[in-house]
Amino acid sequence: MAATAVKKLYVLLCGFEVLPLGVSIRGSDNRIIVAEPICAYLAETEIGWVLFDTGIDASRIHDPVLAQTYYIDRGWTTLPVVHPAHSLTGQLEEIGVRPEDIHQVVLSHMHVDHTGYLKLFRHAKIIAQRAEHHYALHTPPELGNIIEDYNLPELDWQLIEGDCELMPGIQLISTPGHTPGHQSALISLPSGTRLVLTFDAGDFLQNFEQNLLPGSASDDAQALASILRLKQLAGEPGSMLFPLHDPGFIQTAKLAPLYYD
Repeated sequence: MAATAVKKLYVLLCGFEVLPLGVSIRGSDNRIIVAEPICAYLAETEIGWVLFDTGIDASRIHDPVLAQTYYIDRGWTTLPVVHPAHSLTGQLEEIGVRPEDIHQVVLSHMHVDHTGYLKLFRHAKIIAQRAEHHYALHTPPELGNIIEDYNLPELDWQLIEGDCELMPGIQLISTPGHTPGHQSALISLPSGTRLVLTFDAGDFLQNFEQNLLPGSASDDAQALASILRLKQLAGEPGSMLFPLHDPGFIQTAKLAPLYYD
């Protein structure tokens, strides 16, 4: 096994989105409604803390005026569910980490359930694919994005193109299709297990088991290629597929303050 700088990986459950099944699996019956987890991941490494995505900003959900502006008026039929137990900062505090302790934030992509608390990390390096950054800044507000989350002049962006080894044990994998600059991650743990963090390349295990497209994609051919690539990586010895939005998988995952090591 190659050396890894990763010591632990925490799963932060940051709420739920209540969505028609077709949002995650193309062509599904939208009369079926699914509560999909919103997650972020926190890696403790030999060179500091790395956060993958930042959850969803609860203030825009709990304030009726903001909820109307950012969700209802944009076509959301049901607001996301974020209880106090889902607080990003509360979970960090339980682990013993402050936002200012995190010096790298990796964005899988720039939809609302991934960029909510970027504002807490103006001191950090924000790592995203260049194609995603451009797309997000030049896409009018719609169901998936809130530009105020990330159009902040103080943010310190590190824009990358394609695959990138962030450090030994953390490899960022370009997986476009859901959005033009979507990326996933491979996390090598001290135990020898490698976690394949899919993010939104495929929401559910079913997307990978049956090669099913996500409900929305910027490019269907790229989306399918990304699913197949992640599926192949997860099939390698010692690897484990880690879907972000799967409502069944989250019930079996170790949630913070528990961790994977």
